[in-house]
Amino acid sequence: MSMNNEIPDWKAWANWRVAADSFDSRREPYQRYETYCSQFRANLGGIAMVTTDLPKHLARARKGGLMTSTRRRLWDTLDWMSMQYSAGAPVEQLAEIWPYALEWAEEFGRFDKAYDDSPENTSGDRIPHAPLVTESYWIVALRLVCFGLLTGHAAQMPRVMAFLDYVNANLGIHDGLLERLVAPWAPGRPIPDKATRHLPYRKLFKVFAAEPDKRPALMATYLDEWYHASRREPYIDQHGEGDVAFYGYWAWEAAATTFVLGIDDSSYREMQFYPADLADLARRIAAGE
Repeated sequence: MSMNNEIPDWKAWANWRVAADSFDSRREPYQRYETYCSQFRANLGGIAMVTTDLPKHLARARKGGLMTSTRRRLWDTLDWMSMQYSAGAPVEQLAEIWPYALEWAEEFGRFDKAYDDSPENTSGDRIPHAPLVTESYWIVALRLVCFGLLTGHAAQMPRVMAFLDYVNANLGIHDGLLERLVAPWAPGRPIPDKATRHLPYRKLFKVFAAEPDKRPALMATYLDEWYHASRREPYIDQHGEGDVAFYGYWAWEAAATTFVLGIDDSSYREMQFYPADLADLARRIAAGE
C-alpha cells in the first residue's frame, strides 16, 4: 500500500491530535481548537474509512464512485497535513504521512483514468487528476510538491509530476513554479515563464532569477505581499468564528523555494506565513541529520 509496505497505524495517527493544553503553542494563531478537533476527526475518519473499505468494494463499486472517494481521501490527507502543522504538531509527522499521500494520489489517478476510459464517462471528457489552472493547483499540486520537498522525499518528484501530467501535459499545461521547484530531481522537463495560477506564485520567479545575495530580500518582499496577492486563492479569508475548515495561512512554496535554492532565511524566517520549521526539517534531512 505505501512506500513502507504497510497500512497506516490508525491508532497512532489518532493519538497525534494536539491536546488542548498544548494548543497555545500552535503555529497558526487564527486556528480555533473547536474547529481543529472537529476537522481532525473528520479528516482522519474519512482517510481511514476510504482506505479500510476500498478493498471490500473494488469488485462491485462504480468507477465514478472509486474515483470520487479516493480523490476525497487525497484532499483530506493534504488538508490534515496543513492542519497538523498549524496546530503545532512535530514536523516529523508530515514526513511520515507524505509517502501515503503520494501512494493515495497515484491510486486516485488509476481510478480516475479507469473512469475516463469507461462507459460511465458519458461526456468523453478527460479532466486532469489535478487541473493546474483551477483551485486544484493549490489544493493538490502545490501542496503535494512542497510537502514532499520539505519532508525529505524530493527523490519522488518524478512520480509526483507523472501524476500531475495526466491530461495537463497533453494540453501543453505546465506550471513555471512547480517545474522550477522539481527541476533538480526531475530534469529535462519544460520550464515555462508562466504560472498557471499567476498570483502570488509568479512573484517567486524573481527569486529564482536573482543573484544569490539578492534572494533573501526578494523572498521577504514575497512574504510581505503574499496574503494580498493570494486574494483569489481558496485558502484566503477562511478563519473566524464561523470557520468550518480552516487549515492555516502558509506560503508553503516560499519554504520549498528557500530549500531548493539554498537561501539563508535568517532575515525572514520570523515573518508571518513562512513555515520555518518545515524549511529547517528539509535542510536537516538533506544534511543527513
